[in-house]
Amino acid sequence: MNRASIVILLISMTSVSFTGINNSHQITFIEDETKGTLTLRDGQVEVLTYRFSDQLKQGVDPKYTRSCYIHPLYSLDGTVLTDDFPKDHLHHHGVFWTWPVVKARGQDTQTWHPDTPSLRQYFVRCLKREVKNGAATLSIENVWKLDGNEVVAKETVTLHVFPADDAGRVIDLELVFQAVGGPLELQGSPDQNKGYGGLCIRGAPMFNGAELTTDQGLLKNDSTNMPFRWADMSAEELGIAIFVSPDHPGFPATWLIRNSYAGILNVSWPGLKPAVLQPGKPAILGYRLYVHRGDATAGRVQQAYEKYLSLSQK
Repeated sequence: MNRASIVILLISMTSVSFTGINNSHQITFIEDETKGTLTLRDGQVEVLTYRFSDQLKQGVDPKYTRSCYIHPLYSLDGTVLTDDFPKDHLHHHGVFWTWPVVKARGQDTQTWHPDTPSLRQYFVRCLKREVKNGAATLSIENVWKLDGNEVVAKETVTLHVFPADDAGRVIDLELVFQAVGGPLELQGSPDQNKGYGGLCIRGAPMFNGAELTTDQGLLKNDSTNMPFRWADMSAEELGIAIFVSPDHPGFPATWLIRNSYAGILNVSWPGLKPAVLQPGKPAILGYRLYVHRGDATAGRVQQAYEKYLSLSQK
């Protein structure tokens, strides 16, 4: 990003290995500064687009303007897996991370919905953009601004994107949050004790009525405020899973998982009990996104999670 300085971070990827990777593909970055997007492509197939500048769907109230999220996330064959500014929930944005209850500078606000005072993410700079050993690393610095002016938190987003094999693609996501100038309090929604807030995937319309699976097995209905290690939503021929790192605070985290009006996966951290971030003491949240063919069984999601777990423990 030519308006951002690139700072090299020491992120070692030599300990990670995957079998069955098609090494003939090369992951590349494609930036569109006019649209405020950065797309990662594996060969001829798009993997994901990170939206770093202000985004607003035509005809939508400007108060819903947002930035700093992933959309689209693509299948192995280039099918769009996520939705952005859906009519039923204009505040849903592909793969995003926001909170419905936030206290900053003694004021009650949120990043989930537009609110007064306003609080949302703003892009600052690209820290790293690199392709090495066939995999790509993208690291971004964002800030949270209260009423568009005062910085109350710093956010670092790091993505490690790996080439796909025959079954799926691995994307590691690390979110680091640090309060600036005073404490920052985050909490999940108290509405009906649902506890939602944090990392969320809003699935494309194809996931309405999707098959929902967790490490505890198939879900027959929507689930709220229940602990799982991973969760998956699958349509007829493809699916998306989120794996939670065992180093994640409060592991195993509680979730909001839905297929009733849309396919939604939300790792609900910190849930109903507030988390207070103090300056100099960052919260580090680690996840793996697994995009796969078939349902959770055909896509070998449980086996992919076990592999993730073994790598995390090394």
